[in-house]
Amino acid sequence: MNKDNIITILVSVIASVVISVALAANVTGKHTGAVADANVDQAIEAYLKKNPMIVREALNLAAEQEQIEAQKRVAEAYKANIKELNNADNSPFVGPKDAKVTIVEFFDFNCGYCKRLAPAMMKVIKANPNVKFVFKPVTFLGSMPIAKAAMAANEQGKFLEVYEALLTHDGQIDDAAIKEIVTKAGLNYEKTKEIMESDKVKNSLSAIAELSQKVEIRGVPTLIINGEPLQAFDEAALQNAIDDLK
Repeated sequence: MNKDNIITILVSVIASVVISVALAANVTGKHTGAVADANVDQAIEAYLKKNPMIVREALNLAAEQEQIEAQKRVAEAYKANIKELNNADNSPFVGPKDAKVTIVEFFDFNCGYCKRLAPAMMKVIKANPNVKFVFKPVTFLGSMPIAKAAMAANEQGKFLEVYEALLTHDGQIDDAAIKEIVTKAGLNYEKTKEIMESDKVKNSLSAIAELSQKVEIRGVPTLIINGEPLQAFDEAALQNAIDDLK
């Protein structure tokens, strides 16, 4: 049953019940408002109890409508904040600053779905050097030390290598894993630890967190392409979205 049919049925049911009660009132001579209202309420309640699926479908319709409105609100927030979303001053990025196509990724290093997306992201990044990819790590899942390590790697020109290694790491990412990953990337671990606790890294992650709230990031990974929501979880979908804008 589609949405229009659900609305039509509910309106028809209520209208029919009201008319039936009104006719009954005319026949019996019971015209008082209190009696009529009580009869209408009882008749509607009885009908809905006998036809509970109509109530369920109406609730589903309301939930779908709320979701549509939420998606519309988020899309409008993306457009209103596109400059900040595409901003590379406080976020790691690869590609030309003035690229025609920009993909923004909000992600969490402890997110399983982000880990699944990472290999596809890396392939698309390598295949599209003319596209700008902006990375905005959030820390919904207790990944603050990992995000700090990635941002510190970015300060030393090694973000992408560390990003890929962290998201493809098998097992828990603890201090030992971070040390191993940044060292393999050619970075000095002690220096990296100092940068991790720097004001610049802390302020950058704070700015990303504030932006994620402003544009209502509720789950990760969240992808945005040229200010528009991007639903893509594999290489083909990502590449198709890019090709459509070239």
